[in-house]
Amino acid sequence: PTLADAQCLKQRPQHIALIREVQLSIAGRPFVFARTTLPRSVAQGLQELTHLGTKPLGEVIFNYPELKRLRLDLAKIGYGQLNPQTQPLLKGHSHLWARRNTYQINQHELLVSEFFLPALFKENDISIKKRKY
Repeated sequence: PTLADAQCLKQRPQHIALIREVQLSIAGRPFVFARTTLPRSVAQGLQELTHLGTKPLGEVIFNYPELKRLRLDLAKIGYGQLNPQTQPLLKGHSHLWARRNTYQINQHELLVSEFFLPALFKENDISIKKRKY
């Protein structure tokens, strides 16, 4: 896991974890990049989460009655804060918005990070600065 992921899960960065990364796209255009971090104990205790294939994570975890959200973080992420493989997703923008959820299922914690790509706001013609509430 990344250092930030490990800290959030109270793990050492050298601990083994299963990482699942997916892009959510419409008509071939990526709108959301998602990363799930499952520490080894979660992968062993919740085997169903290790073999999702193309099945959405939410379709599985939200069916667990024991699911609890322990923490929700929202952040504006700058280009330099992204790891090198996700930097190209910014496509010339200086930042993106992200949320990170720490969930618990039967005493097992997992981390779900979602990065909302600039195309999401452009495509729907919305801007956080312009929105009125």
